[in-house]
Amino acid sequence: MRAEQIILVLMPFESKIALIATLIVVSTLLGIYWRASIGRAKRIKSGEQVDLGKLLAIKSGKPVTKFGKRATLLQFSSEVCSQCAQTARYFGQLEQQKKDLLHVEVDVTHRMDLAAHFNVLQTPTTLVLDGNGVVKARIGGTPRPNVISEELAKLEIS
Repeated sequence: MRAEQIILVLMPFESKIALIATLIVVSTLLGIYWRASIGRAKRIKSGEQVDLGKLLAIKSGKPVTKFGKRATLLQFSSEVCSQCAQTARYFGQLEQQKKDLLHVEVDVTHRMDLAAHFNVLQTPTTLVLDGNGVVKARIGGTPRPNVISEELAKLEIS
């Protein structure tokens, strides 16, 4: 027997129950924290300027060569993402309603260089860019509608 197994065997029953209960509570609290943080914007104070040439993004069959006048929603998606299509539809509707907004979707399934550069750990991940392409906020997971509205309002898009 290994040392860990010996400790568990010699541990009193009440201590084993307390250990299991503690693990359950800690796991539950971590899950609640993770769930609460999904879809919320994280403000980026000194964001980098995105290089459209490196993205190689295509929209309506043409390369994307400029940002939205006031904002761009840069959405990173993947082939296996169940929420990405829904997010893209929502952003597409916003783009139709707001003339100064551009939505660009980039599939990172085969672009691990972009996933690594922008630290994309889940899809969808959305970067909110200003009119110059500077990252102002980052949203991991499916964005909540009020979060997108708040971020666009900060860029004076209503």
